[in-house]
Amino acid sequence: MKRLLRWVGIAVVLQRLFGPAPSPRFRPGQVHPWRVSGRTVFVGDNEFLVREAGPKDAPPVVLIHGLAGSSIAEWYRVGRILAADHRVILVDNRSHGLSPQSRTRFEVEDVADEVAAILDTLGIATATVVGYSMGGTIAQAFAYRHPGRVRSLVLIATFSHHPPLLRFLRVAGLMIARAWERITGTGTPEVRSLYLLLTGAVEREHARWLWDETHRRDPEAGAQAAFAMLRFDARDWIGRLGVPSVVVIPTRDQLVPAPWQYRLADEIAADEVVEVPGARHEVPWTHPELIAEVIARAAKQEPVGQPVSSPGPDAGRSRS
Repeated sequence: MKRLLRWVGIAVVLQRLFGPAPSPRFRPGQVHPWRVSGRTVFVGDNEFLVREAGPKDAPPVVLIHGLAGSSIAEWYRVGRILAADHRVILVDNRSHGLSPQSRTRFEVEDVADEVAAILDTLGIATATVVGYSMGGTIAQAFAYRHPGRVRSLVLIATFSHHPPLLRFLRVAGLMIARAWERITGTGTPEVRSLYLLLTGAVEREHARWLWDETHRRDPEAGAQAAFAMLRFDARDWIGRLGVPSVVVIPTRDQLVPAPWQYRLADEIAADEVVEVPGARHEVPWTHPELIAEVIARAAKQEPVGQPVSSPGPDAGRSRS
């Protein structure tokens, strides 16, 4: 048995060193789900990929994606719906998608500042800011560091901090996953693509596009982003944002437990909490109409600094 394992290990190493890079086969009829051209915007010496959809004079909505994703990969369904009546801005965050892959220390707050600088270039002073998963931490940091620029805040499947024990366990798991990806050349992109396809969150006709989109990734840059997400802690200031806010909670979220999301809603004193019964972390893919409706409703809020209607006694939980 030991000899067999030794030869298997040697075969794997030889394949990695001299064999072709593995690539799956896709069934015929592969198509791109939403053809939205992008352009690069400079922030300092770095270029960031930005896509826009919808009327230029419509209310602006900024969609911020999560860890290991990209703006088009996570928002193609929701963004397409919103673009009918909103100016939709999609940014590939640092170390994601078509933006720079940076192996230097990654901080959520820096990404929030980069989003603000991009909006400056686009001539957008205020917007409805939407963050999904890690994008929700970036959206919180944006609202805190750039007061007055957020008309309303929509936080989806996200959190204000990691409890210490879970943070420790996830850091350990991340270090193991990074080592595995360095050695084998496979990891997060393959798992993410396979999961989204097997669960039906992404249609099979988009499999090739999904594979390409998730493989625009550097393992070390991705790890730096993940460590930043685990360090994020908004508890000291989140209750002082003073921004009209909506928290969307998929009740069966397997990555961000629902109790963390309810805690976030309490800490931020959310104007509305939208529960999505039975939904999991991939809620932007599985419930795009609902998510788009929530965002459109939030975009109609009065600007920050203007009176916001006081919620009634049952406004803390609206079930969808």
